[in-house]
Amino acid sequence: MSTIGKTVSEIVGRVDYPITLALVDNQYTGLNDVVPEWADIKLLDLTHPEGRRTYERTITFLLSYVAYKKGATIKIEHSYGDALYGEIERGDLNLVQAKREIEELVNKNIEIEKKMLTKHEAIYYLQKENKEDDLKIIQYLSRDFIPLYRIEDYICYFAGPLLPGTGFLKLFDIVRMGDGFLIILPDRKNPSQLGRIEERQKLLKTYSESKKWAEILDIWSIGHLNDSVVSGKISEIVKVAESFHEKKIAYISDEILHRKGTVRMVLIAGPSSSGKTTFSKRLSVHMKVNGLKPKAFGLDDYFVDRDKTPLDEEGNPYFDSIDAIDLKLFNEHLGKLLSGEEVEIPRFNFKNGKREWIGRKMRLKPDEILIIEGLHALNPRLTESVDDAYKYKIYVSALTQLNINRLNRIPTRDVRLLRRIFRDTLFRGNPPSVTLERWGSVVRGEEENIFPFQENADVMFNSSLVYELAVLKNFVETPLRSITADDPYYCEALRLLNFLNHFLPITEEEIPPTSILREFIGGSSFRY
Repeated sequence: MSTIGKTVSEIVGRVDYPITLALVDNQYTGLNDVVPEWADIKLLDLTHPEGRRTYERTITFLLSYVAYKKGATIKIEHSYGDALYGEIERGDLNLVQAKREIEELVNKNIEIEKKMLTKHEAIYYLQKENKEDDLKIIQYLSRDFIPLYRIEDYICYFAGPLLPGTGFLKLFDIVRMGDGFLIILPDRKNPSQLGRIEERQKLLKTYSESKKWAEILDIWSIGHLNDSVVSGKISEIVKVAESFHEKKIAYISDEILHRKGTVRMVLIAGPSSSGKTTFSKRLSVHMKVNGLKPKAFGLDDYFVDRDKTPLDEEGNPYFDSIDAIDLKLFNEHLGKLLSGEEVEIPRFNFKNGKREWIGRKMRLKPDEILIIEGLHALNPRLTESVDDAYKYKIYVSALTQLNINRLNRIPTRDVRLLRRIFRDTLFRGNPPSVTLERWGSVVRGEEENIFPFQENADVMFNSSLVYELAVLKNFVETPLRSITADDPYYCEALRLLNFLNHFLPITEEEIPPTSILREFIGGSSFRY
């Protein structure tokens, strides 16, 4: 460990809110980390995803510290729009008073010290502080030195940088919500104002269901998952996790059956790499078991010709826009199909970017149900010509129920990103740097075109599997390591590799051929 150089803050001069992080020689670096004076340094703020996570980790650290002084323990469960949802696990914590104490810490600008300890030293300190969940994750880390963060007499492990002092936390709120609380963070696009919180009851219900799954498996952290690998229990974990999916899909199929005679179409939406395609195929199987007759109706063939594709703010083709679909033609064909008429279905030629008519005919029989799967399936504009009574709407996403430990959550987007990196490498010939380059546009498309309509769903399906990241580790590490230090996405590759380092690997032999995970790693018995 070199001590040559100065801290980032010393080199660049005074930094303050909303600056939270630095990119030093293409690696994410804390503001008080020592770096060479000649290093290439770029400052990142709250509008940058990793800059935002740094802020998020720091406010979580301070709330856990305040809880610790009161004899309480908190656990961060998941994100909730521009907020984090957490619960008080042990003891009692007055949230109004806790917020006031954090504000006092902010006003005092107390140092948050980063201590790089040998693994043996880190274990000693954490044992001394009875940090069982931190110990469980560190036990399996293959690193010589472990970063621990300390404020006064309180010490914790975090999987990424924290801010160097409490004075950086200029904007936040803490409010009660249901059985837990929300830490409201600054707005993602405008960090000068507090984020807005919209009610998402169906999303909360889905998270609650996933939490129960985790409790049944007795796995809520990576440390617990690693324990199951070491103990040989992982085979059973895989089987039970897959059975949760099977049971939920069967339930959804039963719900559609109960509305037989009314429901004429099933709409399936969700963000990129959520497993929509495999879900729709598995749902179709269960519908057939129930005596229903599903019939796939694709959206891709209704793209407008490429020269008519709308443009984004930067002047690039915006393929994720709903206006990239010929809505007039799509609704015209929907109406005719539901009336029992025959229509000619176009085929979109992705090579020349044009729609073609090749004589494909389609007619919907009275006892058949259309299955429409795509990014915009829940957007009312897509099926505006059809009465809602004829629709059954499903939202699919990968809402991981696994955390690193009590204070370190796993962003659901990271699960989908890792899925997509290997799928694009395996099936589309895209190197991981291309996937990472396009991911920002994918995220913008989700926020504009998918997330605003998720609460329109009749039911939500969580496609995440508690064990999957330990499997994905085997597949994505090599592609990520192929990204060189001069690549602009090297910093993201390192971040993901450091995250995956927390997992013990699981081989794929136990994964059934119908698993949603097979859509991304290969070996599926479904045709795509």
